Amino acid sequence: MEKADHIQYWLDESSENWNFAQKLLRSKDWVYALFYFHLTLEKLFKALWVKENIDNTPPRSHDLQYLHNQTNLNLDAEDYSFLAIVSAWNLETRYPDYKRMIYKRTTGPFTLVQFEKVKLMRECLLKKL
Repeated sequence: MEKADHIQYWLDESSENWNFAQKLLRSKDWVYALFYFHLTLEKLFKALWVKENIDNTPPRSHDLQYLHNQTNLNLDAEDYSFLAIVSAWNLETRYPDYKRMIYKRTTGPFTLVQFEKVKLMRECLLKKL
């Protein structure tokens, strides 16, 4: 595969996650919508990483701040801090007690505000690709 193919792979994955996150929003599955918001941004950061590096295999990390730091992107402090919040939505390896805590804290209004923030971050990353 060529570099462009690797970048497109991550873009396609991100797009699928974004579309699924929106379905989860419509079904009011707030926690998993947040999880898929995280996946959307993670895969865009990985596409950007591939674009900016010789290698085509991005770091195997889910930490968005770490991935950001591996690119030439310079987010402002507020957006950079937001990446830590989004990283906390990665449920893949979380213990059940952590998941229960997230379910208790996550509401529709909270998730809709986060959706708008993620949407802006997504647009910012897509412009860099």
